Amino acid sequence: MIEFYGEVSDYTKVRADKLKKRYFGGWLGALAAVALVVAVIVAFVRDGWGWAPPAVCAAVLGGVAAWLFMAPRKKTIKAKWLFRVTIEEDTLTFTQYLGEKTVTKQKRVSRAKYVYKTSYCYYIVFNDISNAVICERRLLRRGTFDRLEQTFAGKLRALRER
Repeated sequence: MIEFYGEVSDYTKVRADKLKKRYFGGWLGALAAVALVVAVIVAFVRDGWGWAPPAVCAAVLGGVAAWLFMAPRKKTIKAKWLFRVTIEEDTLTFTQYLGEKTVTKQKRVSRAKYVYKTSYCYYIVFNDISNAVICERRLLRRGTFDRLEQTFAGKLRALRER
C-alpha cells in the first residue's frame, strides 16, 4: 500500500495551476492551427471574404492560447488542498477534505494515461491534467517512491520544471 496524506504546499499548488494553463493553452493552439488551415483552404477554394471568419477564429484562439501558455504564475492559491491518496493493488482512492464535506473517488490504476514526475510531486493523469491526482513527495506516509514508480511502469514521464 502506498499512501500520501496532508496539505499540498503553496509551491505545488502554483505549479499545478501553471501546468493546467499550459495544457489548455496547447489545446487551444492546436485548434487555432486547424482554424488557420481551414481559412487558407477556403481562401483558395472560394472568392470573396469566406476565409475571414475562420481566420478571425484562429487569431482569437491563438491569442488566448498564447496568453494561457505565457501567463504569469499566481503568487499563492488561498484554497486549502488537503488530500489523502491511497494506492492498493489496482485501486487508487482519492479523498479530498473540504471543511465539513469529504469527497472520495476511486479509480483503477491501470486506467491512468500517464504519470508526470517532478522533483516535488507526481501528477497521476487519468483523462486530462485538470483532473490529475497530485501526490506530493513530502506527503508520503506509507510505501516508497520506487514502489509507486513500479506501479505506474511504462506510464511515467519526466516533467521539466520551469
